[in-house]
Amino acid sequence: MADKQPRTITLIEQQHALDAYLDSLLAEATEPEPAPAPEAPPVALQVVEPASAEADEIGTPVVEAPAVAPPPAPEQARQSEPRPEWAEGRFQCLIFRVQGLKLAVPLARLNGILPWDDGLTRMPGHAPHFLGLMQAHGETVRVVDTAAVVMPPDRRPPAIGDGGRATPSHVILVGQRRWGLTCDGLADTITLEPDEVHWRSRRGKRPWLAGTVIEQMCALLEVDALVRILERQTPPVDDASD
Repeated sequence: MADKQPRTITLIEQQHALDAYLDSLLAEATEPEPAPAPEAPPVALQVVEPASAEADEIGTPVVEAPAVAPPPAPEQARQSEPRPEWAEGRFQCLIFRVQGLKLAVPLARLNGILPWDDGLTRMPGHAPHFLGLMQAHGETVRVVDTAAVVMPPDRRPPAIGDGGRATPSHVILVGQRRWGLTCDGLADTITLEPDEVHWRSRRGKRPWLAGTVIEQMCALLEVDALVRILERQTPPVDDASD
């Protein structure tokens, strides 16, 4: 009994940390827009004398106000950052699990699903999230540890295979099959209306987060932004695996 106690506490602490992280994702997506800036003080009118009698037959000075565009309404400000093009209407998503966290990837950005392959070609010297290369459909896929990418440093699990962490079950292909995201299990495929998602209304510290699906309590990936992050953080890799 004494041997099981430390592991029970660890699991509870991990679950609390995961719950807190999910709460932070929900808060970021639903955070209200900042209040509009106060209106500028009135600008003094400018009096312009007519250049000639033809310009103003009465001879009365012409009063002109500088052309100042009114500040956009809050609704207009939110619309200045459009939703992803795949979310203009009803769309489908695949929900998968990564270390207890549920993520959703739009099917419009999903390029395939592969079973995990222990025979990855390791590439020493790369970032910790980069696991190696695998071949699929004639393409070289760069496989990354999804948890190491989307979770903050203080909540990341041990490396795959360390500390009792199990190997993933699948690799989700995105970015024209150039990238593979590890997952611990496939949950479900759902159909969503755009108004069922709390979309990010402004840029934040997680550009890979498109929004949150409250009913499923999961984070919706902005795959294009995630691929750009991976391209920046991972040195170029030759397509040849030798």
